[in-house]
Amino acid sequence: MILCVAALMMVQSVDDVVARAIEARGGMDRIKTERTQRITGKISLASDSGQLVVEFKRPGKMREMVTLNGEPHVRTTEGNVPEMAGSADFEGPLVDYKAKGNKIELAGQEEVGDRMAYKLVISMKNGENRVDFVDAKSYLELKWEGKVGDNVFESYFSDYRKVDGLMFAFTIDSGLKGQPSNQKIMLEKVEVNPPIDDARFQKP
Repeated sequence: MILCVAALMMVQSVDDVVARAIEARGGMDRIKTERTQRITGKISLASDSGQLVVEFKRPGKMREMVTLNGEPHVRTTEGNVPEMAGSADFEGPLVDYKAKGNKIELAGQEEVGDRMAYKLVISMKNGENRVDFVDAKSYLELKWEGKVGDNVFESYFSDYRKVDGLMFAFTIDSGLKGQPSNQKIMLEKVEVNPPIDDARFQKP
């Protein structure tokens, strides 16, 4: 019991929690070796379902394709679309957060389901504000909360699996805050450092 209390007391600062969260994902060195990423899976919406493929490439490139009823819907950025900057940063806002110009406040702990989590209030350089909830035991992200337009959305992350030394949540449930989730993403495959041509990120 004394050891448990001592361990909890050691985690008192933002940088402590951030460092442990990065280590839980695979460590800074491993994260930095990731140059590209491709995730493939299924997406279920309130009234429809389909396939999802998202590709990333440093620095700040992203291509997202959702196929519903056989019709593809594509969004891309080569790093020049401000409203997609946060999504295109597949490192996430915790990695090198000071160098990126992000500010993080540790706002205590909060329950997420049956887990206790550290609540990180993040003010990003691009003006986006979000709250990340990091599991107090595993230090993996349990929940994200942020404003999109006039609404506050939240996403829950679960079914973490290791791929090439990095941890990924294979199930993501999202929806309006305080309401039942109306979007579920279930990953089928994660590829780390696949070859991706720059032309993939040009505007279709």
